[in-house]
Amino acid sequence: MCKKQWILALIAALMVIAAGCGGDEKTVMDTEAVPASEESLTENGMQVVDREGVLLGTIDARAACSAVDAGLFYSVFEFGENAFTADAEYHLFSKDDHSDVLLGTFDGQGYEAAYTRTELNGRIYTLAVRGKAGEDDIPLVLLSFDPARKTMETFTISETGFPYTDMAAADGKLLIMNHEMSGRHTDTVYEFDPSDGSVRDLLTFSADTDSLRGICAAENGFYLLRLKIGSGSENEMFVDRYDEEGRKVSELSVNEIMAQAIMTVHGIQGRADALNEIGMNIAHFSVLDDRYMLYENFGLSRICVDLETGKTLFAGDDLYAVSTGNGSPVVYRMGFDGEHPENPDITGFEDGTSVRFPFTPTDSHRLVRTVSRSEAGTWAVVTSDSPRAFEWTQMVRLWTE
Repeated sequence: MCKKQWILALIAALMVIAAGCGGDEKTVMDTEAVPASEESLTENGMQVVDREGVLLGTIDARAACSAVDAGLFYSVFEFGENAFTADAEYHLFSKDDHSDVLLGTFDGQGYEAAYTRTELNGRIYTLAVRGKAGEDDIPLVLLSFDPARKTMETFTISETGFPYTDMAAADGKLLIMNHEMSGRHTDTVYEFDPSDGSVRDLLTFSADTDSLRGICAAENGFYLLRLKIGSGSENEMFVDRYDEEGRKVSELSVNEIMAQAIMTVHGIQGRADALNEIGMNIAHFSVLDDRYMLYENFGLSRICVDLETGKTLFAGDDLYAVSTGNGSPVVYRMGFDGEHPENPDITGFEDGTSVRFPFTPTDSHRLVRTVSRSEAGTWAVVTSDSPRAFEWTQMVRLWTE
């Protein structure tokens, strides 16, 4: 696939999923709380209920939701006809007083990489591009929210951004992976320091030889998932370990470990098909306990593997997805039926074993749209009934462990 086809395919995938540096752009806005109540229920509303189904309030049905320590963080934006950007609103629904607070508005948003949403020291962060994806010189912007002060700040990370990005909180700072699709044509890891809003280049790779696919935090450092571009040979995926100063500590080739797991996924036919999956862009990468890699791509595969033994702990197809947010990740099955009460399957991984999390949806809801949980143990599960003539009702189940 040529680069242009790759970009167009990625933009199409991001349209489905989305339902320069130094921090030179910075905006702060103060907002007032908007109480949520049962009276706000409309045909465009989505109920927020507790674990027992008791109504807590209502939010916009278009909301892209994530659990955060303070409650439910969500964005609302909708492209107009033949439009590639829209003004996005960012809200917090408080788990304590059930107020719905407008934290800020980001104008001219192209796409938000909602799967990158991260919390650090009481603040919420997400990444978005301003402008039409695929065009040259669109900025990648870090959006920072303070739930306590009800404020929003924005910081330009790169003037040549792209919607395919990733972020992790490590050692009190944010690490941001970006594909520089114009200008330098490099893959870069930026370090953002929340104490002063500064941004610096930490690592830079030539996009001709190395394609960064994911980043995640580790104790005293971080991991990078890196695809080595073969020149007339197979591409090879590596898990690279770095210390807090950005010095590489080790690298591990994971082609065979991943291929072995992916070949067990329904719809994968042989090693060549599995290697093609490994080359796809990804939605989730994490290394648990410095040993177990959880991986999800925008194609078909979701796997969890033991990097030490090569053992496959989990392998699932596109009926499954990985949770968003920076709490302990889980894998969940998106579709289920009433004849199988054990579904939906929400599974986490602890000490190399799978752990099942109980969840009982309402009778009419047969689809799990998203699952997220924060580091403090706040959960948000968005469910809906089956679509009828492209219409469905949605509900958010919000609770704390």
